[in-house]
Amino acid sequence: MLRVIKHIIVEPTPYQIERLGRVQAAVLATFPSATTEIVQGLPDDDLVVEVRLPLEHLYAWQDARRAWGDFSRVA
Repeated sequence: MLRVIKHIIVEPTPYQIERLGRVQAAVLATFPSATTEIVQGLPDDDLVVEVRLPLEHLYAWQDARRAWGDFSRVA
């Protein structure tokens, strides 16, 4: 299966860990066939959620990503 790799950068804040959890939960709730992993960002204090998404969901990803916003409101 072909997959697309997408990255969501989570900058350091007091709520960085909680935001990482919200990002992963939102991705997996919307795309159950995706996988996620937390990796180091280019600035050492940034963390990145790396998402491997089946290619067939690429256009749906764009719509979902707009709806999620900055993840401060995602349950």
